[in-house]
Amino acid sequence: MRVIEEVLITEDDLKLNVYRWLPENPRAAIVISHGWSEHAGRYQDVARRFVELGFEVHALDHRGHGKSDGLPGHVDDWMQYCDDLELFRGSIAVAPQYLLGHSMGGMISVLHTLRYPGKFKSLALSGPAMDVSYAVPFHKVMMSRMLSKVMPRLRFGGGIDDNFVCGDPDVVKAYSADPYNHGKVSARWFSEYLKLIETVKQQAGDIETPVGIWHGAHDELVAPWVGRQFFDLLRIERKQFKEVDDALHEILYEKSWPQTVDEMCAWFERENDAIPA
Repeated sequence: MRVIEEVLITEDDLKLNVYRWLPENPRAAIVISHGWSEHAGRYQDVARRFVELGFEVHALDHRGHGKSDGLPGHVDDWMQYCDDLELFRGSIAVAPQYLLGHSMGGMISVLHTLRYPGKFKSLALSGPAMDVSYAVPFHKVMMSRMLSKVMPRLRFGGGIDDNFVCGDPDVVKAYSADPYNHGKVSARWFSEYLKLIETVKQQAGDIETPVGIWHGAHDELVAPWVGRQFFDLLRIERKQFKEVDDALHEILYEKSWPQTVDEMCAWFERENDAIPA
């Protein structure tokens, strides 16, 4: 297996840091879209597991994350995430191609599917952030909208307790100490995210790509009902939803992660018409 870390240049001349884990004879390719505040380099164990199962794996640091250019926690337009992802996907020669999105990366994966339908054969979503788990006070919504117009790059802390990230204390310790985990969101990022939640709810029925969802049963950052709600809005026959027992938000870092990866692998390659919930 070869491991490559390189730079991809976007249409607006940002440098995106990307990773590639390449076996000799892959039967398919998996692209990983990571979550908010983190970076793609954290997924090396997951990538190696997929490689053992015969896939090549590609992951990018989204703009404003990890080693990529951009103000940490800020994006002018969420569609830039989608366009970056499509640029990255187009750099991959192997087919078929599958998309794995975690949390914010789950939202990006769905938006990409709506913007670029049919590019990936199927999706696997890990704790997808398709909604917020609490009612956002009206004054915060209005404040974010105002600041998004006049001070879009103004950032504030995400207010996340690292202990809610994962049930494995070693993972939490490493997450807290990781210099590439920034913990910031900008006014524009948050305001646009709230709008997209409603947009995706309205358009979920238009998705034709198969979607599998895995959600930690004890996730307090993105509650399980968020994944289930999105699942119920999908009209496709081939869809799947599973709550991962004894897991918090980062199911791909819980001690049961190898089993979850194996299940995702099986999901990607399953060809029957309908999968029960």
